[in-house]
Amino acid sequence: MNLLVSLVFSNFMEIVRQPFYYIILLSGCFIILMSFGFTFFAFGEESRMIRDMAVSTITICGLLSGCLSSSIMIAGEFERQTVLIVLSKPVSKVYFILGKYLGILAATFLIVFFQGFVLEVALIMRNYNTIQNDIANLAGLVDLVCILGIAFSLLQIMIMTTVSLVVSLYFNTIANLTICLFFFICCNAFSYILPIHSYGEAGLSAIITICYTVFPNFQNLNMAAINKVVVFPALLWKDCIVIQYVVYNIMHSTIYCIAVMWVAVFLFKRKEIA
Repeated sequence: MNLLVSLVFSNFMEIVRQPFYYIILLSGCFIILMSFGFTFFAFGEESRMIRDMAVSTITICGLLSGCLSSSIMIAGEFERQTVLIVLSKPVSKVYFILGKYLGILAATFLIVFFQGFVLEVALIMRNYNTIQNDIANLAGLVDLVCILGIAFSLLQIMIMTTVSLVVSLYFNTIANLTICLFFFICCNAFSYILPIHSYGEAGLSAIITICYTVFPNFQNLNMAAINKVVVFPALLWKDCIVIQYVVYNIMHSTIYCIAVMWVAVFLFKRKEIA
C-alpha cells in the first residue's frame, strides 16, 4: 500500500509540473468569471445560465486535463521506454496502472475543485446583493445545484480518464485525444439516436443494450438533466426522490470505471514491452 501511495504522489507531482496543467486551470477560471457577463439577454434566468456555462467549462477543463495527462503519462513512457525502468523495480503492473490512474485523477480533481471554488465564491458574491442581510437567508447563498453539477462533472471525468488510460496503451497523444473525443460525442448522442425506452424488435433491443453498456449515457450527468430532476423531479422519479438519481449515477459510473480499469490491467499484463 505504501508503494501505491508513493506511485500516486510521484505521478501527481509529475502532472502538476506540466505547463498545460496551469494553462487549463487558469483559462478555465477566466472563462468562468467571463460567463457572468454573458447574461444580458437571459430574462430572469441569469443564475441558471451562469451555472450551466460554468459547470460545462469545468467539465471540459477536467476532461482535457485527464485525457492529456493519460497520454503523457502512459503513451509518453512507452515512447521513451521509461516504463522499463519502472517495471524493472519491484512494482507490479497492477500498481503501475493504478498509480497512474489515481495520480491523474488527483491532479484533475484539484483543477475541478479550484475552479468549482472560484465559481461558488463568484456566485455567492453575486447572490449576496440580491439577498437581504438576514441569517435565515444566508443558506440561499450556496448554490447546491451547482455543487451537484460539479460532482457529476467528476463522474464524467473519471469515466473519460479511464477510457483514455486504456487507449494510451496502444496509441499516441493525437490518436488518443481523437478517440476520446469520438467516445465523448457518442456518450452524449446515444440518448438522441437510440432512446433507451424505444424497444421494438429483439435485435434493436440488443443493440440498444450493447450501446448503453459500452457508451455510458452522459446526458444523465449534464446540467440539463440535473435541472429537470431538481425542478421537475416527477419527470424521472415517481416518488420525487432526487437521492435515487444521485445514487444511481454514482454507482453506475463507479462500476463502469472499475470494469474499464480491469480491462486496462488485463491488456497491460499482456502487452509486449520492448
